Amino acid sequence: MQQPIISDQDKSRLKRSFRKDLKGPVHLRLFTQKQSVITIPGRECPSCSQTQQLMEELASLSPKINLETIDFYGEPQVARDSGVTRIPAVVLSKDSTSRAKFYGSPMGYEVATIVDGIKAISRGVSPLSMDTRKKLRQVSQDVHIQVFVTPADANCPGLARLAHAMALDCPLITADVVEIQEFPALARTYGVRSVPFTVINEYIRFAGVVTESQLLEKVLQAGVRATQEKG
Repeated sequence: MQQPIISDQDKSRLKRSFRKDLKGPVHLRLFTQKQSVITIPGRECPSCSQTQQLMEELASLSPKINLETIDFYGEPQVARDSGVTRIPAVVLSKDSTSRAKFYGSPMGYEVATIVDGIKAISRGVSPLSMDTRKKLRQVSQDVHIQVFVTPADANCPGLARLAHAMALDCPLITADVVEIQEFPALARTYGVRSVPFTVINEYIRFAGVVTESQLLEKVLQAGVRATQEKG
């Protein structure tokens, strides 16, 4: 029998919290792979089973959380349509949109990123300030935010939540939170040496924690056309 990932004490606390805070349904899609005794080279996913167990435990804590598990290799078109490029991946939404994702296993401090995303979607209330939400309407072209995190760093969830909140608020923004230890090739590609580390539309890159207004400034830099700024 598998040992539970979420302790009984934390389950009770989360159940109470979900009962109080969740208003509408939340759709979580977990992209993973079928468990097999045979490992296909290039398809190794050591954290897939752990991530599935964690997400199933979370979903069991409220009838408002719907968890759909999708075989990344068995349903490649679904993965492509959802913009999912690697596994494990969790997509958070109210419907079939795919703008807020978590790549890797959301363990440690990163459980809070998933829990807070669930609450924000269910309540339909953005955690962003009204000023930020108003300015996000200026975004006129696609913005892709990547926030690289580790489960042991307490500074990461706050920035991850901000990125997801902006993606959920603006249809032109997608936000991927990436557990960087599980994807070392990405760390090398972007030169990630500390977390949190943020990449926006590939060319805007910065390390460390930023405020909501500072992240907004970077998003607008990427998402507002130059002619629009002049106008």
